[in-house]
Amino acid sequence: MLLWLVASLFCLSLPAAAAVPVTLCDAAWLDPVHRRTVPVRIRIPAGSGKVAVVLYSHGLGGSLDAGTIWAHSWAEAGFAVVNVQHPGSDSAIFGKPGFRSALGGDQLIARAGDIQFVIGELGRRVVEGKCDLARIDTRRIGMAGHSFGAQTVQAIAGQRFPFVLEPPLSDPRVRAAIGFSPSPPLIGSPAEAFSRIRIPFLSITGTEDAVPTVYPVTALQRQEPFRMMPPGDKYLLVLNGATHEMLAGQLFPTMLNGEPPVHIRNTVIAISVAFWRAMLDGDKAALRWLQNPAELRAGLPAGDVFETRLLPPPPVTPPVPGTRNAASAQ
Repeated sequence: MLLWLVASLFCLSLPAAAAVPVTLCDAAWLDPVHRRTVPVRIRIPAGSGKVAVVLYSHGLGGSLDAGTIWAHSWAEAGFAVVNVQHPGSDSAIFGKPGFRSALGGDQLIARAGDIQFVIGELGRRVVEGKCDLARIDTRRIGMAGHSFGAQTVQAIAGQRFPFVLEPPLSDPRVRAAIGFSPSPPLIGSPAEAFSRIRIPFLSITGTEDAVPTVYPVTALQRQEPFRMMPPGDKYLLVLNGATHEMLAGQLFPTMLNGEPPVHIRNTVIAISVAFWRAMLDGDKAALRWLQNPAELRAGLPAGDVFETRLLPPPPVTPPVPGTRNAASAQ
């Protein structure tokens, strides 16, 4: 599967690395505190060294198949990836009356609990099937999710919710996040809601990213989280023509050939891999590429948008006359 990385990075001028084989393991972990069983799908890249890990949260009615394209690509790039399935808002709700009620606050709280539980298990378990969990570096955790999964990401990253007092939904063990089809709050101030999201955050959306029959948020409103979060390693990718389904990272019969268009697939993979490398692996070349939007935009297809909100450079303090710094400056 080397071709995905070569193709995705060719037009965006970021050096490619060889894809590595991936081991996949499915399991169901019992959370005794919340009395629920949480299905997980683990991908571990080949090798023996420590690796960063990314957790993935599906959208409303999703399953462990959600985000497969993104998850497998990240694993091939050298990251462990754990898909988390959320009972109560997963595929089991389809066919039941009022399935949209699963978008409520109770399910969001349960989802955040699932993520916190899985992170704890990754630090406790040594092995799962053929997957060597001891290789996972729990000091380098990222999280991604689509749609309701993006709301789950936002909660874990620090978004405030009027229906949550204590304990908070955020988890400081998560160091960076990607939200596919993120959403602003439906009530209250977006600036207040997002004021505590200070970790690096990449928002990915599209010009057609809306599902009005399910959730009353327009494609343009999905850019609001990026614009309302405090600056500092905040990034926004808007893909021309991308629909809500295309960003789910899995096969759908309603899409051409069942999968996202090549340009959307490859652009998402290239930029998300660079983001994880920069934020979880400390890759300075990847960080420079992300923080140079002019160079990055030059490789994007027409109509795509990439924006950054970075911290301003520290002010230069003029030397004080009579000090050593002043003498050296002369």
